[in-house]
Amino acid sequence: GSRTSRLSLAALPYVRDHCVYLQPDDWAEDSDRFPVVPMTTMLELAADAARRYVPAGLAVVGHEDVRALRWLAVEPAVDVRVSVRPDGPGRMRVTLGEYASVVVLFDEGYEAPPCPDGTPLRDAGPAPVSAAALYRDRWMFHGPRFAGVHEVRTVGADGIHGVLRALPDPGALLDAAGQLFGHWMQLRLPVDRLVFPAGVDRIRFYGPPPAPSALISATARIRAVQDVTVRGDVELRGPGGGVWARIEGWTYRRFGADERVWPMKFTPEVCGIGEPRPEGWCLARRRWSDPASQELVMRRYLGAAEREVYGRLAPRARAPWLLGRIAAKDALRGLLWDGGAGPVFPAEVPVGNDPAGRPVAEGPLTRGFRLSISHKDRIAVALAHPGRPVGIDVESVTADPDALVRIALGADELRLAERLAARPAAHGDTGLPAALTALWCAKEAAAKAAGTGLGGRPRDWRVAGDPDSGGLVVTSPDGTPCPVRTTVLADPHGPLADTPPDHVVAWTPHPAAAPPAVPFHLTETRHGN
Repeated sequence: GSRTSRLSLAALPYVRDHCVYLQPDDWAEDSDRFPVVPMTTMLELAADAARRYVPAGLAVVGHEDVRALRWLAVEPAVDVRVSVRPDGPGRMRVTLGEYASVVVLFDEGYEAPPCPDGTPLRDAGPAPVSAAALYRDRWMFHGPRFAGVHEVRTVGADGIHGVLRALPDPGALLDAAGQLFGHWMQLRLPVDRLVFPAGVDRIRFYGPPPAPSALISATARIRAVQDVTVRGDVELRGPGGGVWARIEGWTYRRFGADERVWPMKFTPEVCGIGEPRPEGWCLARRRWSDPASQELVMRRYLGAAEREVYGRLAPRARAPWLLGRIAAKDALRGLLWDGGAGPVFPAEVPVGNDPAGRPVAEGPLTRGFRLSISHKDRIAVALAHPGRPVGIDVESVTADPDALVRIALGADELRLAERLAARPAAHGDTGLPAALTALWCAKEAAAKAAGTGLGGRPRDWRVAGDPDSGGLVVTSPDGTPCPVRTTVLADPHGPLADTPPDHVVAWTPHPAAAPPAVPFHLTETRHGN
């Protein structure tokens, strides 16, 4: 049979303590916290649905073939089609819409428990993070109704041992077992330590659920660590020391989290994925390689209205647009932090667009700030200022210098580019192409600062060198001069598999930015991992 269930924070109030993202305490938009139903709670929902179709008095003795397919967020409310069908004697297969599937096992009584697995963990030592610190320091995002890890005792090369407290909300005890298992990955994986449960092969219960507040001993043993997944088994022992449950083949999915993404798990209000530059602008690079990791970053940065815009974009356009928003929000937050604002979450600095499509800083913290964004391939740049117009542009170093000269540059500008390319500090591998690209970028940045864009007439914007300031000056068609600086971004080490080619960035400097102490030239910046 099948029926539709409406799931919401009103229907499942305990999910308020299972929100993936921290927001300000008084934040009104619950969806920005991403309240998701734990996989272990979905097992309880599935068992409740299956009970309607089995004789009264049968006990749930286990689960098999558990697959968590998609995040089940309950704000806004969602209608889930719950389907139940027999799958053999004592077996009911339950599908929770497009979110999860599981076989629920029923029997008249529980099997006799197996002997506890007393194999010691290899190279075990005391836990470096206490159970209290797991929640206080945000290793776990769980609130009180899911904060079921009571003690973390030992961590070994092949597993972790601790004590759980049986909390009464559906799925809370097994979720705590998953937290302990996941904490091993946080401590021991070198990269991509952001993990969420994806499936379980088999769960067996050898008795009824423990009484609320009972202490349950838990040992997670790691069976396989792979690039995208970690797999292991968990044994839970009741207060008397006997085995209460075994979880076999619990698989966690690893999400992209390098040295800039990972700290945002702990302190998103004081750090970002964007890389602030001493020149005053912000660089954001694509630090994920799969759509699921991108979604986690997206939800970290975008508020509800921004997520709607993101969702309407073509799939291929989403990553560059998101990088632009990351760069912009971190540029805005950098200005606020520098001004003594204290903690600022990404959702507190929304970025919209004006009727002409130009980015606009919105929200009470940054209203009136000026903003410019540019993205290309796997990088984006942004520049913000509390009041002055700004412009920034990033472009790949041209692969067709002749075409660029033909379309955009005059004879004087070609000679200027040749002089730039001859400077020893210019990037040797891309000397003239980089210099030509820099002049094109400079025109784009100046036209953005003017608020007009190039208008399809790049030759009407003229670039000259300014030896006094150590930069370029772009003169608009109406004769207004605009200082511009440029730099070449080079990534010789290729930290990501699909690393971008060299790029040029041009920006309008803030008056407070100190001029460089070297003669005018194209500067070069290496951006490694």
